[in-house]
Amino acid sequence: MIKKITALTLSMIFSCMLVETAFAGQPGTTGTIFNRRFIQKVKPMMPYDQLVKIAGAEGAKVGEEKRSPAPKVAYHWDGGRKSVLDVNVVAGKVVDATVTSPKNKKFSLEKSGN
Repeated sequence: MIKKITALTLSMIFSCMLVETAFAGQPGTTGTIFNRRFIQKVKPMMPYDQLVKIAGAEGAKVGEEKRSPAPKVAYHWDGGRKSVLDVNVVAGKVVDATVTSPKNKKFSLEKSGN
């Protein structure tokens, strides 16, 4: 009985490691939960690289507007518990951000309660 429990425990740990490894490094996928607390950490004109550090992964590039001298790039993240982060970046700086929390509530950069 103890051998079965040990084997089951080890297999569960191994499968969790595989899932985490499969998503690690994939742009736009992170275990970070995006909610009101998260959006309060995001500041206007924050460097994109700094946002990547707090989000836990690079965003998936979902759009680019090249009409102006500094193109606007849109990024998307799927976070933990079905939360979502959408960000617009101009010249490497965050200009707009919106999260959809696990409870399906939307919070934006300018309306985060800061």
